Amino acid sequence: MGVTARDVVVRRGSFVLDVDAFHANAGGTVLLGPNGAGKTTLLLALRGLIDADGRFERPPRTAFVFAHPAVLRGSVEWNVAVVCETVLDVGRNEAQRRARVALREVALDDRAGADARQLSTGQRQRLALARALVVEPEALFLDEPFANLDADARPALRALIRSYVARTGCVVVLATSLLADALAVCRDVVVLRQGRVVHRGSAASLAAADDSYVRALLQENAATPRG
Repeated sequence: MGVTARDVVVRRGSFVLDVDAFHANAGGTVLLGPNGAGKTTLLLALRGLIDADGRFERPPRTAFVFAHPAVLRGSVEWNVAVVCETVLDVGRNEAQRRARVALREVALDDRAGADARQLSTGQRQRLALARALVVEPEALFLDEPFANLDADARPALRALIRSYVARTGCVVVLATSLLADALAVCRDVVVLRQGRVVHRGSAASLAAADDSYVRALLQENAATPRG
C-alpha cells in the first residue's frame, strides 16, 4: 500500500497549499522546493498530523521524523525502547534488545546510557531516526532528516534508509532542500512552489524541469565536490 492523496487543501494564514494528486510507493518520493513552498505542510498533511481537506490513504503503521525532533526524559536507549514497546506491544527486554540494534545502526550505541537531553543536534536527529525505524514502519515521513548531520555521517544514514526500504518495501516521503538526499534515497520527485506542484516525475526528469529553483539545485549539486 502506498501513500496517496487527492484534492489536498491546507490554509495557514495567507498561505494555501493546493495539491490535486499525490502518490508515493516503495521507490520513495522527495518533496523539493524553496523555503515556504509547502514541503513540510504537505508532509504533515500526508501523515495526518494537521487538519487538511482531501482524501488520504496511508499504511496503518507509520513513523515521522521531524526536522527538529524532541527527546524524552531518560536515557538514549530508553527513548527508543519505550517507543518500540508501546507501538509494537513487545516486552521490555525485547524492546531494549531492538533499541540497541537500532542505535547501533545509526551509530549511537556508544551513547545508549547517556541522558538523551544532552545529545547534540545531529545526535538527536540520529536518535529520531532510530525511534522511527525501530517500530518497523510501512511508511516513513522524513522532514529534512539529514540537515543537521555532519557531511561524513549522511552517506551511512542514507544507505541505512535505502537498505530498510529494500528489505521491507517501506514507502518513504522525504522533504528536503538537499538534492543529494533526494537522489540518494528517492526515485520520484515532486517540486512545490507557493503551495502548488510545478513538477512531478522521476529524479532523472529534473534535468528537463522548467523551473529556476530546480536549475539552481542541479547546478549546485554538479558543482559540489565529491569526497
